[in-house]
Amino acid sequence: MAVNEQAAPLSEDERALHQMGYAQELRRRMSGFSNFAVSFTIISILSGCLTLYGFGMATGGPAVIIWGWLGVGIMTLFVGLAMAEVCSSFPTAGGLYYWSAKLAPRHGPAWSWFTGWFNFLGQVAVTAGIDFGAAFFINAFGALVWGWSTAHSVTILIYAIVLLVHGLLNQFGIRLVALLNDISVWWHILGVLIIVAVLAFAPSHHQSASFVFSDGIDNVSRQIRHAFPGGILAVINKQPAIGSCQEHATGRLIQRANEVTFRIVSY
Repeated sequence: MAVNEQAAPLSEDERALHQMGYAQELRRRMSGFSNFAVSFTIISILSGCLTLYGFGMATGGPAVIIWGWLGVGIMTLFVGLAMAEVCSSFPTAGGLYYWSAKLAPRHGPAWSWFTGWFNFLGQVAVTAGIDFGAAFFINAFGALVWGWSTAHSVTILIYAIVLLVHGLLNQFGIRLVALLNDISVWWHILGVLIIVAVLAFAPSHHQSASFVFSDGIDNVSRQIRHAFPGGILAVINKQPAIGSCQEHATGRLIQRANEVTFRIVSY
């Protein structure tokens, strides 16, 4: 049978993929906002800051949190610049594994295998940490409102329930998860604005600038330099997720090379 219809012209991204011997398989329907929604949800300012705020204050204080955040942010920007450079050259789905295979001078499949497993373990650890933080907040809220017990066993029980619900949502409620991602963007933006407004206007007294930018708190050891690493841990909780969540969305994005490169750096 003769085929008279001409094939649809390839986009710039598709031509780049074909030159690398990589065929476009995924449907690129994810808009920039949807990509932003996924990334912003994974980074999660609320869960990242609030769950470790007390830990950072107790093991370093406000100065460690403020300056540590700036220092870690600058270092993370360097990592993001490197990932953006690689992503612009290899705009493929499953970027980390493909990058490892192509950039390794030898044993590419082995490096790709290790990269995939380390990434998987990191995702498991991040999910476990976020859900454990959620269990703490739920338990604390229940204790304040209904007088729940704050025993460790109660927290672990709530943690197990949160993990179960989390797993069921991802297994059977994919459309609901996608909707929650879009809602999460506005939830985070409004939530952060409300928290900042309450902290700015509700208290009758605020700490001095010298306390915020120069005071250290050490409730762990007798010397603040020993507590400094603990305070830094409170500000790096979500940093590694920034580039990773962006490159995983590469195969779904329209104009992915430019879009993802920009968002890796900007986030």
